[in-house]
Amino acid sequence: MGIEEVKRIKEVFSKLKLNTTYLEHEPVITSEDAAKIRGFELKQGIKAIVLTDESNFAIADISAHQKVDQKKVASQMGWSKGKIRMANEQEVMEKTGCELGAVPPFGHKTKLQILVDKGVFDNEISAFNIGLRTHSVKIPTEEMRIVFEHEKVIEGDFAKFRTLNL
Repeated sequence: MGIEEVKRIKEVFSKLKLNTTYLEHEPVITSEDAAKIRGFELKQGIKAIVLTDESNFAIADISAHQKVDQKKVASQMGWSKGKIRMANEQEVMEKTGCELGAVPPFGHKTKLQILVDKGVFDNEISAFNIGLRTHSVKIPTEEMRIVFEHEKVIEGDFAKFRTLNL
């Protein structure tokens, strides 16, 4: 659980020859705790939200200081706006191989459609957990574009609101 995702993500970064810094730290669950322990601003984090309409699943990657707009995700995925919800802990583990708080923006156990909010590209450096609550990566955000192209994500506007200078 989780360690396979750590290995999978590190393999992708290595294959794409990206400049990453791996961090090991105390376990964190929330984006706020992760930002504090990494010494980063909250907005530099990328959080991966697992969403479902009861029969389909997708991942929405958004800046850690924002909330996902489930209606926008439902619209993009062709799901009912009345049925979309965040996946529960068991569903997250089943689909991603990770505990809540450790889900990475890509590299999941099950191949899922990934939606990336454009706001994640507002930072020079990004950070996120890579499959375990104790393992993170720091990467130039422009290099995440390379990863996202490799993963064939859908970019768009998937955040509920945009806040500035957080």
